[in-house]
Amino acid sequence: MIDKNSSLPLYHQIMQELKQQIKDKKYEPNQVMPSEAELMRIYGVSRMTVRLAIDGLERQGYVTKVQGKGTFVKKRKIVQELSMITSWSESLLSQGLNTQSEILAKKEVKADEDAAEKLGVAMGTPLYYVERIKSVDHEPVGWGRIWVKKSLFPGILEQENLGDSVYDVMENIYHVEMDRAVEVVEAMAADKRAAALLGIREGEPLLQVNRVTYNTAGEAIEISCIVSRADMYAYRMELHGRKHK
Repeated sequence: MIDKNSSLPLYHQIMQELKQQIKDKKYEPNQVMPSEAELMRIYGVSRMTVRLAIDGLERQGYVTKVQGKGTFVKKRKIVQELSMITSWSESLLSQGLNTQSEILAKKEVKADEDAAEKLGVAMGTPLYYVERIKSVDHEPVGWGRIWVKKSLFPGILEQENLGDSVYDVMENIYHVEMDRAVEVVEAMAADKRAAALLGIREGEPLLQVNRVTYNTAGEAIEISCIVSRADMYAYRMELHGRKHK
């Protein structure tokens, strides 16, 4: 409950308490929040104080107000940091999400022109390919495809936890140290296949991330293409300084 003797503004205390209740799933996504009158009664504060608290929650992306219907809890986006090399699975698990992974395909393929260029190998070089769907609470959020060099990861397709984290397998089984990665993030519209795999309509917005990962020797060891639902996924990066002429 709020402390009316605290130096912290009442609206901020209410906002923080409601935010925690949303995180604790007292209020589920798409559920209507208590009305202004109910919150005034619960906290013993003015309508203006309640409105400031709700406005704060809306600015932070926790709720959305619908004219004539009330205030609803928004589904929080999954946020992946771009400041370091993290896997899809690590990003989801670090946020305490209930995740599922389904392997759609895993097989040996030959490097096409694009893969050969990115991995620095000749066309036709043997690669391993893994295709997966990642879900949160059994709702698909992303479709991922990766290609790795067969020569560096012999037998990787037989590893049991390949569906959970390919990076874990690469590091712990094959003792490969990843040093850096180059990513390109693009907006795209869902085509027929992406829409079917992610359970959305064709044309809905997606985020596509293409990555090339390098080891400490500067050798490209993995390329990936991750397509995520734009309504459920976001990328965050922290920038420092300015380039001076």
